[in-house]
Amino acid sequence: MGILQPIWDGTFVYREPVCFSADKDGRPTGGTLLYQPEEILSVTSFDGSVFYQPVRDYTANGRQLVRTEASRIPYLERSVYCKPFTGVPETAWVRLSGGKAYMEVVSDVYRWQTLVTYTHRDKWAGFQPEACGESLPRSMEKLRAGGDFHLTFYGDSITAGWEASGCNERAIDMVTLGEYHVSLWHAPYQPAWAELVTNALQARYPQSNVIKTNRAAGGSTVQWGVEHAAELVPPCKPDLIMLGFGMNSMQESAEDYRRAILSIIRTIRKECPDCEFVLVSPMIPNPEIKGFQNNQLPAQQDVLYQIAAELEGVCIAPVHSVFREMTARGKHYLELTGNCINHPNDFSVRVYAQTVLRTLGVDGSDG
Repeated sequence: MGILQPIWDGTFVYREPVCFSADKDGRPTGGTLLYQPEEILSVTSFDGSVFYQPVRDYTANGRQLVRTEASRIPYLERSVYCKPFTGVPETAWVRLSGGKAYMEVVSDVYRWQTLVTYTHRDKWAGFQPEACGESLPRSMEKLRAGGDFHLTFYGDSITAGWEASGCNERAIDMVTLGEYHVSLWHAPYQPAWAELVTNALQARYPQSNVIKTNRAAGGSTVQWGVEHAAELVPPCKPDLIMLGFGMNSMQESAEDYRRAILSIIRTIRKECPDCEFVLVSPMIPNPEIKGFQNNQLPAQQDVLYQIAAELEGVCIAPVHSVFREMTARGKHYLELTGNCINHPNDFSVRVYAQTVLRTLGVDGSDG
């Protein structure tokens, strides 16, 4: 069992994060696990350096972990990530409902996240992604045959790897279009999902030489993707493209989003007619932020399914639905985010990789 064991399969969960805080009315939040533990194997700090003890630091009640009065488990004060709105334009986009506060970008929120490793007997009864590698016949055949296999990632900051603790990606600057090094090196040093997927494919198909190129850019929208697809992607000579736009275009209509994704695919295929695509829908954004509410991400994911059904050599990795399922099972947003706003933490990065690998029909368990 390891970091790529799908959360919807098996009886083992590795380092599921919980984060204890309070909502705007002071009610406690956080601490709910995806499954009821049969045996809790460890409860640790974000970096694994501190092992918390039952009774002393926590108790377990069903799926709920509870901090004791003298607990060493961190508690995230709401004042750390919610600030009074003073009219500063740069913070207007993350204002909360009511307009009196905004959500701070807290890129080290991981310090308040506690990791729980446990076994369970429950079954995952909700949504899970389906294997559809048969929709990518050229890619799968080339991986099986061996030789160079060019895997290209094109998308936004999540695809570029932001907030992964061991991110070490060569991505793209949105303005200059030049390469830059995305490095967020801190414990526990987990790679970005692009690297996790690449490594898993290389391990599954050792006869191939999987060559990864990351053309994602932080802050980019799907329209930016349309504008720069021709110059950024075909030079990579892609066999398979992981296309991950949406978080920065969440309020764009589904029809406009559909046209943009189709434009990207057609533009790239003018130069690379045999390339295939995995369309990756994004995780959920912070639901407290007013501008993120009533977003179009579910409808946008629906059109990705439509595109995959209409075009050959295209399938969808429905990351968005997996995250909606996790929140339906009680996970609080502070337990899934790497910046309190719209980026995944290490656990959520793994869910991205697990979803993509299941879509490809590749066993994600890394032993």
